[in-house]
Amino acid sequence: MVKPLNQNVVTNLQRTGIRRFNELVAKVPGAIKLTVGEIDLPTPPNTKLRGINAITENVTKYTPNAGDLELRSAISEYLEQHYQLNYSAKNEIIVTVGGSEAIDTIFRTLLEPNDEIIIPAPCFPGYLGSGILTQSNIVLVDTCSSEFKLTPQQLEDAITPSTKLVVLNYPNNPTGSILTVSELEKLAEIIIKHDLYVLTDEMYATLVYDDIGIAPSIASIQGMKERTIIVNGVSKSSSMTGWRVGYIATSEKIVEQALKVHQYAVASPASMAQKAAITALTTDFPETQKMALLFERRRDILVNSLNEIGLKFNRPVGAFYCFLDISEFGMDSWSFAEKMLYDYKLAVVPGSSFSKYGDNFVRLSFAVDEQIIVEAMKRLSAGVASLRKKK
Repeated sequence: MVKPLNQNVVTNLQRTGIRRFNELVAKVPGAIKLTVGEIDLPTPPNTKLRGINAITENVTKYTPNAGDLELRSAISEYLEQHYQLNYSAKNEIIVTVGGSEAIDTIFRTLLEPNDEIIIPAPCFPGYLGSGILTQSNIVLVDTCSSEFKLTPQQLEDAITPSTKLVVLNYPNNPTGSILTVSELEKLAEIIIKHDLYVLTDEMYATLVYDDIGIAPSIASIQGMKERTIIVNGVSKSSSMTGWRVGYIATSEKIVEQALKVHQYAVASPASMAQKAAITALTTDFPETQKMALLFERRRDILVNSLNEIGLKFNRPVGAFYCFLDISEFGMDSWSFAEKMLYDYKLAVVPGSSFSKYGDNFVRLSFAVDEQIIVEAMKRLSAGVASLRKKK
């Protein structure tokens, strides 16, 4: 008899709701998809060309485990320019296979079984999976009543002697919320008081609106750099999800240990993708700023339509998602999403995909063409009108 798989962890681990729902969407011809978690635009041209040239020039071998030093230098310069943070390219940065590997690497580096991780919810499901795989205790903090922002009191109440790590994701997936410098400073006071680590997932930092520029980082606050792990990359900012290039920036002490986890898991990201990422962070960085302006227009179209329909939501300030409140319909998020998909050929992500605290919501992505948003809102309006008649 074949011995069983890891029943304590792996067999009980669920695939994300996003992936499971997208399998349903694939079976509905003509469905408009507001489920996408990636930009619909092509990778910027100079960035693509850098990757192509790397292949033709036979830059196809292993890089150092920590990543191409030229890319690590570009990351260091980026952090200095935008956050006035000084990270050593040689000793304080690891290039990873996207942000997901960065998150998993840090969880496995820092956490032991039964350590507690505080995660504001609703949240990106990748945190939950990595937390389960490290057999940590996940402490979800419901932020639905605080505009999807972790408050100092919520954080203080969630901390116990077993707490080791706080996860922050602003701009936030799935809600589009961000934290101001003042709000981050108040959280930092508590984090320092309790001597905790922070993983700050800043994958959407450049996709912010209303003249904010780039979202602030808690690592910039006095006393926080040594206890903060920045996770970022080029997936969202440069429309490079398939290139799989992310990074970790943190203290040499943490990098030294995280590099071992990273080495045994992946060795290093693809060399040609790393070369392309250098151009994304330098020559093509203005393209990122253009993307933000485009997405702000798309957001405004979506928001104006939702207001006309009379639905409740928090206006997204970052990322490219809107978390729509569906509580008035008395349906769980999966049932609402199925109703929209099968009856109106509109695909949205059930909020339960982002923890139990998301079940009164669905996530809408505006990372699609403006005309698609307009048509999607017509279908949503028809679906909502039908549900309201039945109340």
